[in-house]
Amino acid sequence: MKTPSQKSLKSPILLFCSAYILVQLFFITRAHLSEDKRFGFWMFAETSVFKAELFRITEGGEKIKTKNGVWTIKSNEGRVVYSWDSFVRDYRLNQLEREKRAKGSMSRTLKFLDAALDFVVDNIDGDKETRQLVLLVSYRKADGEEQQVTLESKRRIF
Repeated sequence: MKTPSQKSLKSPILLFCSAYILVQLFFITRAHLSEDKRFGFWMFAETSVFKAELFRITEGGEKIKTKNGVWTIKSNEGRVVYSWDSFVRDYRLNQLEREKRAKGSMSRTLKFLDAALDFVVDNIDGDKETRQLVLLVSYRKADGEEQQVTLESKRRIF
């Protein structure tokens, strides 16, 4: 025979379990309909590798390749060295020109790289030569052909 305390616990437990399952189903369904697959509970994550090359567009329109995301500017104070890695340190977006696995999906990694470009261009105040940053990203999804995409930062206005 069940005691009154056991009967009173049954309803909240069922309510919690039902809510938990509904939340999980919501996230799984949302991941299938969204470009960002976070919380989608994919059994096997997308295996993509990429590497990127950073270019600077100068005031005169010249496109200059950086060496592993590092460039030097002559200023009134002397030579100033800028490095992509000093601005972007996380989410596997640093260490340009080295092949690495995308974290999560490649589409999400490209979104973060695009946002990182704008962040870097907003924070290179002493660089009066660079008008825009361009990132050439080469990537390959699992067993796919290599693809390239060009990401551009917003243009700087002085």
